[in-house]
Amino acid sequence: MAILKCKMCGGTMDYDKAQNLAVCSYCGSKSTVFEQDRKLYEQFQNMFSALLNQEIKKAPEEGFFVEASREEFLRNDGETIEVNYLTKRKTDICTMYVTRKNVIYIFEKQYEKYAMNYLDMTGKIAYPNEEMEKELRNYVPKYVTDCRLEDGSIFIAIEKREGTYPIRMLGILLDRHVAWVISRLENLCCLLHYNDMVLNGLTADNLFADPVNHQIYLYGGWWFAGFCGAEISGASADVKPYLENAKGRLLFRQADKRSRNSYRTDLEGIRVTASALLGYSDREMLKADKLLPAPFRKFLLTPPEADARADFRKWDKVLTESYGERKFIPLSVTEEEIYSGRK
Repeated sequence: MAILKCKMCGGTMDYDKAQNLAVCSYCGSKSTVFEQDRKLYEQFQNMFSALLNQEIKKAPEEGFFVEASREEFLRNDGETIEVNYLTKRKTDICTMYVTRKNVIYIFEKQYEKYAMNYLDMTGKIAYPNEEMEKELRNYVPKYVTDCRLEDGSIFIAIEKREGTYPIRMLGILLDRHVAWVISRLENLCCLLHYNDMVLNGLTADNLFADPVNHQIYLYGGWWFAGFCGAEISGASADVKPYLENAKGRLLFRQADKRSRNSYRTDLEGIRVTASALLGYSDREMLKADKLLPAPFRKFLLTPPEADARADFRKWDKVLTESYGERKFIPLSVTEEEIYSGRK
């Protein structure tokens, strides 16, 4: 269903259909749901119900799951794992399989330390309070299982939320949709900041999106994650240029000549990802895009703030300057359109 956000605290609001009120469970604020918003809210609850003539109680992905590709993997104990996947993609140092209910990452033996880092860092995520945990825990990996395969590879499976897809599969997006992606990523970077963590892999290849509810899921990239100030163990190809640029936007090199984890890496990653979703392989090409609101374009082209909280405040101002009052702009896309082009 569509998500209603509280204008006072930003929390998710519950919709009381009987009273036609949206009530915030965090700060207690109440808002009348106007007719247009109510219709939009109900529209998104039923958007996929007609897909393949399915009932709303049945997951829309079921219809595509029967057409999934299939691979088998042999565990080191001799057991066979059968994977029926909707799409498969090489990402960074592992291979990603997207199934109906899971995302699976398989790391070759030579990258075992990165697989272990994925499990270690995702297991250390903490939240400021119970309310924030309830709101944010769904957007980071939820561990399901892991094992070693016969060839020494590491198999890791996490839970995939219903209605989420690799963000790459949504193709090029309008700037209004890229704007909500940025908002969600800024929020997730604040969570990383709270944990003193840097992902070093905040790129389109590692993100999943729920286009109906305007949510972003940070499933991949954790293999390069580390604590701020610690030596960098690796980074996704799209953000490597910002690690190597010691004289320009970022200053990662310390006296010992080693690169250190910095919050700015992920904030640069937001800008690189947004540019890619707008259809630009090179961020500098944005300069010629005169249709993009000037504050938005400037935000993508200029260096980020020193930390996630400051950058989020900056983006919040840019968002208002670019589009005025916030509105929920539906992203119309069907699962058939998404998976018909899978690789």
